[in-house]
Amino acid sequence: MSPATEERWTGSVLDSWRDLVLTDERRELADTVRRHLAGELPLEAVRGCFEGGSQPGGAWTEVSGADYTSIGLPESAGGLGTLADTAALLEAAGQVLVPAPLLSTVMSLQTLSHAGRALPLDPARPAALGVAGSAGGPGRPSAGRLVVLDGALAERLTVVVPREQGVSVAQFDTASLAPAEVHRHVDPSRPVAVFDTWEAPALARADDPRPLDTVLAPARTAVAADLTGTAAGALDRAVRHALDREQFGRKIGAFQAVKHRLADVYVAVERARSLTRAAAVALAGASAPSGTELSLLAKAAASEAAVDASRALVQVLGAMGMTFESDAHLFFRRAQQTAPFLGSAAVCYRRAVAARCGVPA
Repeated sequence: MSPATEERWTGSVLDSWRDLVLTDERRELADTVRRHLAGELPLEAVRGCFEGGSQPGGAWTEVSGADYTSIGLPESAGGLGTLADTAALLEAAGQVLVPAPLLSTVMSLQTLSHAGRALPLDPARPAALGVAGSAGGPGRPSAGRLVVLDGALAERLTVVVPREQGVSVAQFDTASLAPAEVHRHVDPSRPVAVFDTWEAPALARADDPRPLDTVLAPARTAVAADLTGTAAGALDRAVRHALDREQFGRKIGAFQAVKHRLADVYVAVERARSLTRAAAVALAGASAPSGTELSLLAKAAASEAAVDASRALVQVLGAMGMTFESDAHLFFRRAQQTAPFLGSAAVCYRRAVAARCGVPA
């Protein structure tokens, strides 16, 4: 059936199933990003974060020098493409576990660019995003602790502060806002910083009347794309091992238990990928309410897929998967570190149901 005569999806934010398939341009973008980052920042660089306690030298230069953080930003800020292009980029980067603050910077920039009033965007600086529990003053979070993914690597920190009506989006300079704690024990290639003091003035601030989940929808879609990539990378390695490893005179992929386990993971990955692409398409268009709900579902599905795929990789590798020398723990750590950010799967499902039913989350 040709695209011209193809039946449209009535009542859907998508024109057709083709919106869930990468265009030739996005496929080429994803392949280019994957080859570039896998070549310049291979898994050995991720493993090196355990030994040196910091990101490999030149990691951010590889990311920012290729203008990856500009993809999906408005043309007025020097950007190009849409959030759908950003999702394709982040999934490719997630597959190779890029040890640079690409995801955190994209989340910060996407949140700033969609804020109620235009805020300054600087794709060349590493940035991070945090969500405060409540307002504690004009444009400031409450006194509660703020947990920030890649916060120790950021030069700019974007904080979303919920208010009685809408949110306040503030940007801080991390040079005057040192984290109280930095946790590297789970995934040192993506450290978590904890901030608990807010004496520094905000560099910029904007009030946004939209609900919190709507403001966070582009960032959640970005996290979902990254987690989908992590899940896909783990699944690819598990399948390759199952096709190579022999036991009892047969490839272990021929055993039903292994086949069924990996088939379940494949379904989970494709579900997360479809929801993520649907959310990106909806948010890039004029379907913000549907995009908010889809971003919550995508984040939940991608969190589950990444955690399950990394577990399956460990299981398929057997005893070897339990060793530090195996790459399996790198995917497991990345999934465990990233999945809870901006809401666990259970939280996102609950908020999606609340959004659909029009009730408080």
